[in-house]
This record gives sequence, C-alpha cells and structure tokens, in this order.
Amino acid sequence: MSWWFGGPLSEQGELFWSLSPGWILPAALSVLIAAAWSLRREGPLRLVEAACWSLALLTALIGVADPVWHEAEGRTEPGRTVVLVDSSRSMGIEAQGLSRGEAAMRAVSSLGPGVDIYSFGTTIKPGPPSAWDDAGTDIGGALEAVADRYLGQQLRSVVLLTDGIDRGGLRTDDAGSLSSRVPSLPGPLTVVQVGEALGGVDHAVTDIRTGGFAFLRTPFALTAVVEGQPGHELPVTLRREGRLVDTQRTTLDGDGRAEVRFEVIPNAVGRFVWEVSIPDEVADTIPGNNSHAVVVRVVRDRTRVLQVCGSPSYDQKFLRLFLKEDPSVDLVSFFILRTHDDFAAGWSPQELSLIAFPYERLFTEQLETFDVVIFQNFDFKPYFERDPNGLLSNIVRFVRDGGAFVMVGGDRSFDLGEYADTPIAGILPVRLGVGATAVTDAPFKPSLAEGGHQHPVTRIAGSLEDSALAWSRLPELDGMNRNRGLVEGAAALLEHPNVTTEGRPMPVLSVREVGEGRTMALMTDASWRWSFSEAGTGRGNQSYLRFWKGALRWLVADPDDRRMVAQPSADNVLLGESMRIKTVVRDAGFNPVPGARITGMVAAPDGAEVAIEGVTDEMGVAVSTITPQVQGAHRVRLVSEDRGAAETVFSVVTRDPELAEVSPDEAFLKRLAQAYGAQGAIRLPGEAINPLVDDSAERVVDEQRTVALSSMPVMALIMGLFAGLAWWIRRRHGGR
Repeated sequence: MSWWFGGPLSEQGELFWSLSPGWILPAALSVLIAAAWSLRREGPLRLVEAACWSLALLTALIGVADPVWHEAEGRTEPGRTVVLVDSSRSMGIEAQGLSRGEAAMRAVSSLGPGVDIYSFGTTIKPGPPSAWDDAGTDIGGALEAVADRYLGQQLRSVVLLTDGIDRGGLRTDDAGSLSSRVPSLPGPLTVVQVGEALGGVDHAVTDIRTGGFAFLRTPFALTAVVEGQPGHELPVTLRREGRLVDTQRTTLDGDGRAEVRFEVIPNAVGRFVWEVSIPDEVADTIPGNNSHAVVVRVVRDRTRVLQVCGSPSYDQKFLRLFLKEDPSVDLVSFFILRTHDDFAAGWSPQELSLIAFPYERLFTEQLETFDVVIFQNFDFKPYFERDPNGLLSNIVRFVRDGGAFVMVGGDRSFDLGEYADTPIAGILPVRLGVGATAVTDAPFKPSLAEGGHQHPVTRIAGSLEDSALAWSRLPELDGMNRNRGLVEGAAALLEHPNVTTEGRPMPVLSVREVGEGRTMALMTDASWRWSFSEAGTGRGNQSYLRFWKGALRWLVADPDDRRMVAQPSADNVLLGESMRIKTVVRDAGFNPVPGARITGMVAAPDGAEVAIEGVTDEMGVAVSTITPQVQGAHRVRLVSEDRGAAETVFSVVTRDPELAEVSPDEAFLKRLAQAYGAQGAIRLPGEAINPLVDDSAERVVDEQRTVALSSMPVMALIMGLFAGLAWWIRRRHGGR
C-alpha cells in the first residue's frame, strides 16, 4: 500500500505545505467558481456533477500546494524482521515440481512488509537468492553475521529457512555444547525446515580425514565416515589410484554412522589419490555418494643419507658434522672400514679395531631405505669383495627409481677410484676415462658456470647478485679430479677458471637427472675450506652450509620441484567440469624454457586416454584444458622433447560435496532451536511459519526522510476518477 502514497510513511512525521499561503486563497476561490459554474446547467444530476468537479479540482489544488511528509532524525520505528534464506545447491532439489528454494521464497512472501532478506551459503549476501548454487551451508556464520550487522538494535524476529544440511561445523555439536556456540541474536529465532526427508535408504561415504599430507615411510591413517541405515553392516574398501589396498567390515551405530580407520605406509613421495567406497545396493536412493576420493601429498619428514668414505679427512669430518647437526637429516656414516685384505692378512676380528663394513646388506636389502647415497673419496674395490658390479648396479637402479647419488672427489674417487668402466659411470654427470692425468694439483678458485647462477644448489644467497658475490669471496681449493666434460643432459654449476676439456671449461660441480632420480659430482675434496676459511674471516660458514643444504634439497626434490612439472588446477574435480593442467619446463640450470612443445596423455581408470599438447610461453609455462568424463583417479603423463617428462594425478568424482547428503536434518534444526530456549522455535514442513516476534522491539532511525505527497499515485487516481465521472454525467445529460 505504501506505493500509493509515494513511499512508506511513519506515524511520527509532520505534514508541511510547500505552496505559499498567499496562493492558497485564490486557488480555493477558483474551485468555488468552477463548482458554481457547473450548477448553472439544468438537470437531475447537476448537484452530483458539481460535487465531482469540486472534488477533482480540490485534489488538483492539494497537488499544487505540494504537501510534504517530513520524518525527523532519531524517530523510532517498529523492529525489523530479518529473513535468512539458504542458497546452497541442496536447496535446488525438487519435490513435486517445486524446489526447496522456491518453497522457501513462497514462505517469505507471506511475512509481509518490514522484512530484510539475506541469502547465505558459505557467505552471506543482502537480498533474496538469485540461484541455488552455493557450494556449502554455514548456518553459524550466517547467524553471527546477523548478530554483528544488527548489534545494538532490537529485531522483531529472525527467520531461518534451510534444509539443515550445515557444513559450517555446528551440526557436530550436541544440544548442550550447541547452546554455548550459537551467537546471541537481537531477536527471537524461528527455524523453518524446508524440504522433507527422502524415502528409502541412503548409504554414503560422507568424509575422509587424512590431515592433507603424509610422511614417507611413516604410517598414517585415513579415517572414512560412513552413514546410512542404523545397524546395517557394510564392507568398506580402500584403493590407491584403483589398486586395492584394504577392505574392512563395519556396522553402523544407532545414529546410522560409523568411522573406519585404515593405516597405510607410503613408499614414495608425490601426490596420490586414495578412494574409499562401499558397494551399491538396490535400495540405495543415492548411489553416487557411495565413494569418496581424496588426494594426499606424501612428503619427507627427514632425509635419510648414507655417507660412505674411504678414509677420515677434513672434508669427511666437515660434511659429516653438517649432516649430523641438521635435524632434518637421518645420517648413517661409514668412514673407518675394514677391507677384505685385512681379513686375508690373518688377523682375527678381536685383533682389528676397524668395524666390519656391511656393504652387501647396505647395497641390497637396505638401499631403498635411503634418499641419498654419498661416495666421498671412496674406492669400492678394496671393500666390495663379492659381486662389485652387481652392487653398483643396485645403486644405478636406486637412482633411476627416484634416489639420489653424490660422488665427492679425492685420491680414491672418479678415475682414481676406477669407476670409469663400472655401472656408476653411466649415471654420473661427467665423463670419466681421462687416463694418467687424473688430477690437477694447482690451487684454484672455481667460477660460476652459466647454469649455476639460478640453480638451487649454487644459490647461496637471496639474490643472484649476492650469490655471485658470495662465491667470489670463497677461498681457493686444493686441486680437483679431472674429467672429460659433461654427459648429454647434465649441467655444470661450477667450472675451473683455466683448465679446459674439449675446448670448454672443465666442470668442478655438475648435476644430472637420471630417470626419476638425480646425481651430483663434486670434483674436489676441499669444499671444507669454504667453511673453515670463511669462518676465519669473521663471516661465519653460511656459504658452506647453504651450499650443502641446497644440494640436499635439490637431490631429494619432490615431483613439484623438478625440471618439468605438471600441476592440475584442482585435486578433485566434478565429472563433466573442465580443469586446467599447468606444465612448467626448465633447463638443467632451472631457467625457464620458452617455446617447448608439450605432448602427453591423461589416462582414465577405464583405460581411455585423452591427448593434450601445448607450447610453453616466455616463463616456461604451458596450460591445457580438459573435461574428464570418467569417475576415479586420472594420471597425467607429459613429455617435452629432450626436456624430460612429468607426471601428476587428480581425482574425478561424480558427486557434488554439497549434494553428498540431501535429506533435511530435522534433528539438528530442532537442537538449534532448542539452543535458544524460549527465544527459539522450529516450524516443520506443512506448518505455518507464524514466527516468534518481539512486539516491544523498535529501532531508532538516525536519518531524516521526506516524502513528496504531490507525486502520490492515489492523488492522480482520485482526480482522474472524479473528473471522469463529472464529464460522463455532463455528456450523459446533453452537456458539453
């Protein structure tokens, strides 16, 4: 009705006339003259006609006088009613041709004027919902927002319309603890349940709790939450990317809920899809929620290092001390060893102070328990009495499967250790076989190679400039093992300033990726001087520590820190939704590679493959978009010509998490209403809303307001009505 008067009018306003009083009298006389003129005509209805003309002209006079209704600042008005409408996707579920959201808005229309409407899902917005598409429901957050926005005011009523499928955390509380968690509202709360429980039984895997990541070789738990018919027994199966891991049977409790705990030990770092499922049953109303997948990232808790040294030395001592003091390193070190010649000399074990070197067990049974193997000035022949090539081949397989290997120089390393014709030579970043000139004894200061400026191993300071300056300040080294240059695919990080091989500076420090693993060759046994001499100048030994720490981080790099990395835009994607796969390509020095052509496949669980391709931009990044069509774990495998390969994994689910549970939670809504005591009430489907109200609630309006009554539609209606009626009477009786 307020529209007819140009807007809502408060009872606490005053009427003002804009027209000067001097004009009102002439206007009134004009009305009287017009009325007298209409009486001149003879006829049975001339008095009715005169009255109609008078009322029409009087209405026009009022309009000309421009009446204004003024409402002053600080006036009090009745308290408002706040309505919260759930806009989550579960409100879009239809029953008998009407969605829950539409039913909620019909109920809102019955509340009348003075209503502030808000829609809420994961956040709250003013106004009614434009669609039922929010990804979640946070009832507690919506109530807190109302308490904050109307702080210090009195509300006549607060009405909450929802199906009760709350994902904000309130539902996990019982009635007692819920009372302490819900916010204090500025008005009574009426909870209106929208939607009725679905018929049939719905068994579902509603959640998997993992913590988000796990540690390599350390047991971790996946706890699956299963809900359904109370007392029902179900087999619950755990799979990793389609491969069966474990199956357990569980019985749902009196509330129709059970938690199933699986304990697994990851044996590789990276991202893996774990899926928990229950069998589909004929009576299950929503079989799409019978499985739940989650991506778990496996990381290293500690880096397990095996350090094998041919003899004690300063270099061995400094590196061993660094590794022992690093809390992230689990070190196993051998550096005073018995050779098989010691046993052949006839000495008994009690007469030898040297420990027995368990080389066979280390390089067969226990090799896979390490992340990094360091040969530091170690010649294998005096120690590997049985099957030396077989043991070295085990190290090669260890590297190709993802391990790391480091060889440090000295008089028992590289060519001096007779590694040129062994399997180890095939994984080193430098070529061996230099002949008689296996070493150079002249002191030298290595220089950064082109690939060493940005590589994480040689970035020993924050910026490129500071890192280069730090390397220039380090002392000279005492010579190095010679080599024949880099193998294909390797990168030099430090070079000799004046010794060359095949026309190029001889590598002093070089790195290489071999299969899934990495190798590093340091052609000197004097890196300890970077610690000892730098500390003597008063600058500490940070360069030495940062060098070896950076080397370890690079050697045991996770899949996301390789030269070629594939990254999905989401760990879990809904079936039929598009997603992006970002590929990053870097060279051996970790510089971006623009223009690299990317090709590969996305393999679905059913064996189907989708080809993807792209070209990297100036930042070495290529992005491909795909739309998965099959549920389950998808593995991405990409290659970039000679730049390497990358793999990643993501999960495709058939259900929307918001629709994993679709039956309204009447029990929770009742607990929520009870948490407010006498200030709370619940209305179930089929009941009239009839909200709780506080009739004493009022609010103070801190603003002035003016409504021009001359523009009231009702005035135009009155004037038109009486003028039209007078004209009709006049024409009816022969007037003009």
